Amino acid sequence: STNVERPGTTPSERVIDTAFDQVFQAARGRIIVATFASLISRIQQVVNCAVRHERRVAIAGRTMVQNVRMARQLGYLEIPPNVLVSLEQMNRLPPEETVIIATGTQGEPSSALARMATGRHRQLKIVRGDTVIISAHSIPGNEEMVNRTINRLIQRGADVVYEKVAPVHVSGHASQE
Repeated sequence: STNVERPGTTPSERVIDTAFDQVFQAARGRIIVATFASLISRIQQVVNCAVRHERRVAIAGRTMVQNVRMARQLGYLEIPPNVLVSLEQMNRLPPEETVIIATGTQGEPSSALARMATGRHRQLKIVRGDTVIISAHSIPGNEEMVNRTINRLIQRGADVVYEKVAPVHVSGHASQE
């Protein structure tokens, strides 16, 4: 029933590539992209954009790490050699050369993004100049947690891009048409 009340059609995933390219081009420092850990095609889009912009990729969040590992083993996710780095390696690279793909699009308190937003992530601290992309819709009932996470990220100095700011997410569910 998701999107059954939304008139029109659901846009193509292709619009995300253009939006990601624009955000990546404008970003001064690190880019952190939060998406659903199960959305392997979106993870591939982030990796492809990182490669186009000569950035290395690190993964944050237990489920995200597991899903990326499994998708690569099964051949569903292609990451060129030397693009994927650990969080420890990423912390030694210049911020403008890095992308972190993280869990936490719904503001879940124990997710990587929420822990970064509250300063509780042991390896990642949000700093002024970071750009955070939240590539997901808020699931009904999660709006308050998502908005709280966005506010905390902004308070820590991050530029936050989400669906109301730029087309960085397209639903996987069809609209009425």
